[in-house]
Amino acid sequence: MAGPIQLSNKQVKRAGIVLRRHMNGDFPGPSPDELRDAARTADAFRAVHRQPMLTARMGLRSCVISEGYEIGGDTQITQRLKRRSTIWDKLRREPDMNLARMHDIGGCRVVLPSLKAVERVSRRFTANSQRRNGKTDRIIDYVTKPRESGYRAVHIRTWYGGRRIEVQLRTPWQHLWARLIEDLTSRTGVDYKSGDGPPGHHSGLKSLGDLYAARDIEGPDRWVPDDELRALAEEIMELITPASAR
Repeated sequence: MAGPIQLSNKQVKRAGIVLRRHMNGDFPGPSPDELRDAARTADAFRAVHRQPMLTARMGLRSCVISEGYEIGGDTQITQRLKRRSTIWDKLRREPDMNLARMHDIGGCRVVLPSLKAVERVSRRFTANSQRRNGKTDRIIDYVTKPRESGYRAVHIRTWYGGRRIEVQLRTPWQHLWARLIEDLTSRTGVDYKSGDGPPGHHSGLKSLGDLYAARDIEGPDRWVPDDELRALAEEIMELITPASAR
């Protein structure tokens, strides 16, 4: 039986270049042997993120509990390895992406009950970064500076077991908005998360994100009940989703 593949950053970087050539339909493209070897290397690289990801999840869980939040209800922790097809597509979409430096192959996410909870857990988690891996975590704050799409969350790029892991912290309203985008992509086949789709659709989705953000900041609004805010998501889904996909 063959032993585990020994991966170097140079091998992984080259695999990413080969996969990008294939995804872009370059001519001449990689040979079948080159493509097979590149796919095998990328799959092995993906697999070595599993244990660091699980360790990161345990560390995140510890921070959540230490801040006094019970797991369950509005506080949920999940983890995921980026799917093979998503890794390949990211290489296609981002021409300067080095596969060996892709930061979100392994990821953890926690949905916390409030912006205050996100701030507290983020502060506790990043305070341990130097002791954990000798490097300072990088925080990307999409709450104070949302993405153009309207996406909001706090992302932490960290290291576990020598691998890059991304940790996401969201409120329930931020999570609801992000799930809407994922559901729309699943229903329509249009990659709204990457900016595809008609501009009018994105304008509506961004407006919904702004409403949800106001709810996070200002608390319940007696003029616009939470149930109505949630119902807006389904209304937008119905408007955007073709009848054939409903």
